Amino acid sequence: MIPVLRAAAVTAAVTVAAAAALAAAAPTALAAGSTANPDTGAWQRSGRPERLMVVRPTSVDLVSNGTVVQRLYPAAGSVAISWLAANVGQSWISHAHGNLTTVQVRAAVLLTPGTTLRIGPVTKKVLFTAGTTAASGTWIRGSRATLDVRGTTLGSVDTNGRETSAAGTAGSPYILMGAGGQLDITDSTITGFGLPGTGHAGFSGVTWGKGSTGYAVGSSFVGNRTGLRLAGSSGVRLSKVTVKGSVGDGVVLNGDTGTTVQNLTSQGNGRNGLAAGGTDQRNLSGISTRDNHGSGVKATAQNGLRLTGVTSQGDKGGGIRLVSCAGCTVDRAVVDGAPVALAVSGAGSQVTVKDPQLSNGVTGVSLAAGIKGAAVSGGTVRAFERGIAISGSDVTVRATTVRDSRTGISVYGRAGNTALNGVTVRGGRVGVTASGTTSGVSLTGVRISGTSSKGLSSASPGLRVTGGSVSGATTAVDLGASARLDTLTVSGARRGVHLAAGVHATGTALDVLAERKGIEVGRKARMDLTDSRVRAPIALSGQGSVQRHGNTQVTLPPFPWLGFAALLALTLAAGLQTVHQVRHRRTPLPRVAGHIRNIA
Repeated sequence: MIPVLRAAAVTAAVTVAAAAALAAAAPTALAAGSTANPDTGAWQRSGRPERLMVVRPTSVDLVSNGTVVQRLYPAAGSVAISWLAANVGQSWISHAHGNLTTVQVRAAVLLTPGTTLRIGPVTKKVLFTAGTTAASGTWIRGSRATLDVRGTTLGSVDTNGRETSAAGTAGSPYILMGAGGQLDITDSTITGFGLPGTGHAGFSGVTWGKGSTGYAVGSSFVGNRTGLRLAGSSGVRLSKVTVKGSVGDGVVLNGDTGTTVQNLTSQGNGRNGLAAGGTDQRNLSGISTRDNHGSGVKATAQNGLRLTGVTSQGDKGGGIRLVSCAGCTVDRAVVDGAPVALAVSGAGSQVTVKDPQLSNGVTGVSLAAGIKGAAVSGGTVRAFERGIAISGSDVTVRATTVRDSRTGISVYGRAGNTALNGVTVRGGRVGVTASGTTSGVSLTGVRISGTSSKGLSSASPGLRVTGGSVSGATTAVDLGASARLDTLTVSGARRGVHLAAGVHATGTALDVLAERKGIEVGRKARMDLTDSRVRAPIALSGQGSVQRHGNTQVTLPPFPWLGFAALLALTLAAGLQTVHQVRHRRTPLPRVAGHIRNIA
C-alpha cells in the first residue's frame, strides 16, 4: 500500500502546482457570495457602488454590490486601461464596438496604495458611463497611487452609450486623487465630468485632493461641473491648460501649496474663471480668462497673494475680484469689457495695484468701504462710467492715467484719507469728484484736462489741492465745502473757480485764466487769495467776498495779439482784392482777329 499512497501524493502535488500556475497566469473566479476580502470594506467606504474594480499592486478584484466575484492577476508593474478592457469582461470595461483605440468603462475604479493605472496613448478615447444614480456611476479614486493619463480623451456616455458633452447626471464620472497620490495629465481632453449640485467638492470633476501632487500639461477640461480643482494639493504644475464650458467655476485653487501656473486659459464657464483661496503667499501668473459668467479671477480670504500679468476679456461678473485679501498685489493686469475691471472689498483687504491696463466697462477700479487700505500706481484706466471709485479709507492713487471716463475719479461714501498724487485725468464729463461724506481728501500734482462739465468738483470738507492743473472744463473747480488750493493752475475754462453759498476757501499762488468768469463766490461765501493771479473778462463775481493778500493780481485776460494780427492781415487781403476788381472793371475785352472763325 505504501507505493500506492506515495503515487497518490505525487499526483496531488502536481495537480496543486498546476492549479497555482494557472491561477497566476489567468483570471480566476471566486466563489459566488464570497465576502472574506478587504475589498468589501473599500466598497463600503467608497459609497457602495454597484460595480467596483479594486486595483492592487498584484491583483485586480471585481466587487459587485459588495461581493467579490472575480480576481485577476496582471503582470507586475503598472496596469494599462487596455489590459483591463481585454480581461475583465463586457459588463465592467471593454473595447467599444471592437475598436481597440476606444474603451468604455462601466464600473468605478479604486486605486490602492502602490498601484499605477495608465490611460493612453494607445487608447485614444475612454468613455465613462454616467449612471442614473450615484451608485451606478463611474469614477477613478486613489490614495498613494498613480494615475497617468496621456494623449487621450476621457469622456462621458449615458447608459445607452451615447456621448454627453456636459456634467449633470446623478452618476456622472469624476477623478479624485487623495493623500500621497499622483495625478499626471498630458496632452489630453477631459469632458463631461463631475456630479451635479453642491455635494462633495472632490467629486466635481478632476481633483487633486489633500496631499496629492502631479501636473496637467497641454490639456483641456471641457464641460465639467468644475473644470479642475486643487484642494489641499502640493506642488501641482498647470501648464498650457485650457478650461471652458464648466457648469460652475473653471479652476478652483483651495488650500493648495506650491502650485505653479503657466499659460492657463479659462473661458465661458458658468461661474468664475479661476477661484483661489485658503492659501497664503501664493504667486500666480500666466492666467487668461474670457467670457465667464462670474469674475475672471476671484480671490477670497488669504494673505500675500501676488497676481502677475492676468488678462481678462468680457467676463460678465468682473475682471479681477479680491475679497478680504490682505497684503495682496496685482501687477500688470489687463482687463477689457468687464462691468468692474478690478474690485477690492471685504474686511481686512489691503491691496497694491501696479501698472493696470483697464478699459471699457462701468467701473475701472472699485475700492469698497471697509477695506484696510489700497495703493494704485501707474497704468491706464480708460472708457468707464467711473474710472476709479473709492469708498474705502487709506487709499493712494499715484501716477495713474484715467481717460475718456464719464467720471474720472469718484471719492464717495465714508472714504477717509484719500490721496491722489501725480494722477492724470483726460476727457469725460467730470474729472475728480469728492462727496460731502468723505474726509481727508488731497490732490497733489493732479492734471485734469478736456472734461465737458467740471474738472474738480468737491463737497468734501478740508479738501487740499497742491500743484497740478485743471483746463478745458465748463467749470474748472467747483467747491461745495471748505478747501485749500495751493499753486494750482486753471486755464481754458469758461468759469475758473466757483464757491457755493457759505463756503470758505483759500488760494495761495493760484493762477486762474478763464474765458468768462475767473472766480465766482456764492452768497456768504469767502475766498482768500494770497500771491495769486486771476485773469478773466469778469475776474471776480458773485454775492460773496474775495479777500486779496500779498501780491495778488486781478486783471483782464491777455489780449490775443497774434489772433488780432491774423485778422488784420485777412481784412487787408480782402480790401486789396476788392480794389483790384474795381480797377479792372472797365478794361475792354481783347479783340479777336477777323480771319479766325472758330472761337468756341
